Formats: sequence, C-alpha cells, structure tokens
Amino acid sequence: MNGNLKDKTVNAVAWNSIERVISLLINAFVGIILANILLPEDFGAVGIIIALSSFMNIFTESGFNTALIQKKNTSERDYNTVFTFNLFVSLSLYFILFFCAPLISQFYNEPRITALSRVIFLGVIFQAFGLVQSSMLIREMRMKEFNLANIVSNISTGIVSIVLVLAGFGVWALVFQQLTPTIVRTSVYYIKTRWKPRIGFNKTAFKEMFSVGSNIFLTSFVSTLFQNIYSLVIGKVYNMNQLGYYNQADKWSKMGYTSISQVMAQPALPVLSSIQNDRERMQRVFSKLNKTTAYIVFAVFGGLIVMAEPIFHLFFGTKWDLSIPLFQLLLAKGIFFVFVILMNNYITSTGRTRAIFFLELIKDTAIVIAIVFTIGIDLKAIVIGQLIATVVHFIVTLFYTQRITGYSVTQQLKDHSPYLLISSVISALLIFIGQFISNEILLLAIQLILFVTLYLSINKLLNSKIQKDIIDTIKQRFQRN
Repeated sequence: MNGNLKDKTVNAVAWNSIERVISLLINAFVGIILANILLPEDFGAVGIIIALSSFMNIFTESGFNTALIQKKNTSERDYNTVFTFNLFVSLSLYFILFFCAPLISQFYNEPRITALSRVIFLGVIFQAFGLVQSSMLIREMRMKEFNLANIVSNISTGIVSIVLVLAGFGVWALVFQQLTPTIVRTSVYYIKTRWKPRIGFNKTAFKEMFSVGSNIFLTSFVSTLFQNIYSLVIGKVYNMNQLGYYNQADKWSKMGYTSISQVMAQPALPVLSSIQNDRERMQRVFSKLNKTTAYIVFAVFGGLIVMAEPIFHLFFGTKWDLSIPLFQLLLAKGIFFVFVILMNNYITSTGRTRAIFFLELIKDTAIVIAIVFTIGIDLKAIVIGQLIATVVHFIVTLFYTQRITGYSVTQQLKDHSPYLLISSVISALLIFIGQFISNEILLLAIQLILFVTLYLSINKLLNSKIQKDIIDTIKQRFQRN
C-alpha cells in the first residue's frame, strides 16, 4: 500500500477507530444505566422487534447500496434509482407490518409488542432516506463525515434514552434507543453530502446494479435471518426473560466484534475495489489489513473473555450473571466473525458476490444443524452450537478466499497465528493469577494492566511491524493535531 491509497486507508481506519471508541463509550454508559434499571423481559420484548426490523432494513437496502460502492462509475441516475427503490420498499414494508403487529404479539404471547413495534418499525422509513448518502460517503472514503454522523447520533440517542428511563418511561427508553440514531444519522448525511434525492426510476440503471446487488441482498437476507434466528427461537421456545439474558450477552459482545469489523473491514471494500485490476497489489493490501485485524482482535477479545466476570460484576452486580458465559462464548464467535467479514469484502471487491451467497448458505446450514441438536438443552448449549457454526463458516471461507483471490490459506493463518499465540499465553497466565485474588475490582485492574503491558512488550520483543506501524500512525496523528 503506498501513496494516496495508503493515506486514504489510514485515514479511514483512523476515523473509524475514533468513532468506534466514542460510540462504545457512549453505548456502554447508556447500556449500563438501562441494564441496571430495566428488567430482562423488557430487553427480550424489544429484542424480538429488533430482530424483525433487521429484515426490513435488508429488504429496503436490497444490496444496491453495496453495488453503488463497488461500481466503478456512478451517475445521478444511479443514485436516484436506488433512492426511489429504497423508499418504495420501506413504505410498503411498514404498511404491511403495521397491521401484522398484533399477530406478532400474539405469537410471542407478549401484549406490549404491538405498540412497541409500530414505533420501532418507523426507523426503516427514516433509514431509506439516508442509505444512498451513506454509500456516497463510503464510496468516496469520506470517513470523517460518515463517522461524524454516527458520533452525533450516538450522543443524541444516549441523551434521549437516559432521560426517558430516568423519567419512568420504562421499556420505551429501549424503543427510542433504536429509533433515534436512524433519524439523527440520516439528518447528518443530508447536511454533509448536500445531495438532494429525486424520485426517478431507471430500468437500465437498476439492471446494471442488479447483478451485484441481488447477490448481496440474498446473502444479507440469509445472514440476517440466521443472525436473528436465535432471538426469534429463544423468545418462542423459552420466554422473554431468558431471551433478555441472551440479548444482553449478544449486545455487549456485538459492541466489540461489530466495532472492530467496522474499523478494519469497512474500509477494505472501497480500497480493494479501487485496485481490483491489480491482483498482486490487492494481496499486499489484504495481507496488511489481515495482520492489523489479527493484532487488534486477539488482544481485545482475549482480554475481554478472561475479564468477563469481574467486568459484569463491577457494572451490573449479580443481576446478569446468567449472561456471563454466553458473553464469553459469543466473543469467541466474534473473532471468527471479524475475519469472515474481512474475507467477504476481499471477495466482493473482485465482483464475485455469488460466492458470498454460497458461503452464507454453508454457514446457515451449519446453524440449522446446531439449533436442531441444542435447542432442547439450554441457552449455553445453543450458543456453543452458534460458535461451532461460525468456525465452520470461517474455515470454508478461508479456502474460498484462496480459490478466488489466490491468497493462500497458509498465508492467511500465518497472518493470524503470532497474535493468537501471544494472546493465548497471556490469557492463560491471567486465568491462573485469578485463582489467587478474591477482590474483583483489584483482579480486574491487575489483569488489565498485565494484559496490555505484556501484549505490547512481547510484540515489541518480536519486532512486530504491525504494532510499530500502529504506534507510529497514532503518534503522527497527535503531532498533526
């Protein structure tokens, strides 16, 4: 990676990192307050609606926004066609689900779902107004503006959620925690892009993007179905209380692995797409991204898995203890998830989106098998099955990445292995130390300091170029400011 492309990539990762850190702090602060005031069944009821909303978002976007990013040359005709399509689909879906809300409520035996869902589902309409603008910012790698929208939306959401829950609005604080960011983010997109959409549908433009967009849509739909199938099944087979424990574990783990995938994988698609005709250069760029991701992922997740119990007890007491082992298993799953997203973007940048859909089917088949064998046991068994399915998906994606891009499985594992080994050794040491310290606050402090110190020190002793590059980039950023 060199020249202007390297600068754009570094800038994208830097702004993604800044946004993620700020968003994580805000979301963690708000999440802690809400989790200490509201009940597990509140999170369970809203969790069902969030799962259904995810499908609405997939249908609204339908893969065409990814097609806009991947396409070499775009025009006003393309943008207006996608906007018109997004808006039409979102309005149609909201109309249908508005009247289906009582049936959903009856199916899950939760009366509150009717009113709550009719408000949350409005988010899909607001999202439709900003999807094209977000694609424009990502395509042009204007990550400062893109992430500014996320920061402003998270701050606004935090304020609204806290005010509502402290004012006694209960579960409605969770409702507006879902709705507010979409409204604010879309508003910021309009201000930053200054693009004014027009209603207009061009069949030629639609067909041009359909070949890429349709595959992405199918992949996203199936992926979203199986990402949310656990919430939908647990809510029906068990109850809202058990779903609440699962959703807390899922939410906190996702804060970690979706943040890292956004920081590292999101810039990968526009960067790799811009050099898609230079295979050798693409491999060099991907290798750098792969190593950097491994350096961060194994450090962050390794530490969180070891320190999960004292972290939960510090912030929640013992109220959410049933979520702790689920949280640890979902973090382990998140490691594989991040690498799969990165590889998927590499494959997508070559235009081979049909392969992504095929890989998704393999993962989802593994999930169905896992659910069949674990659903009657308990929540922990269900999550173990989820982890195994993700590992299977990761392994198959490794081989497909080699087949399509020429970047070998051996080389990819070499990119990961040093950081996996370092993190595993340090984690084992911290678990051993934990046997002798009963004070959880002291234990957390010691484990955190030791993990960071040892991870940085060992990588320095091994002359990690990735660590040196990251530190140099951070220093340069501070010097510029």
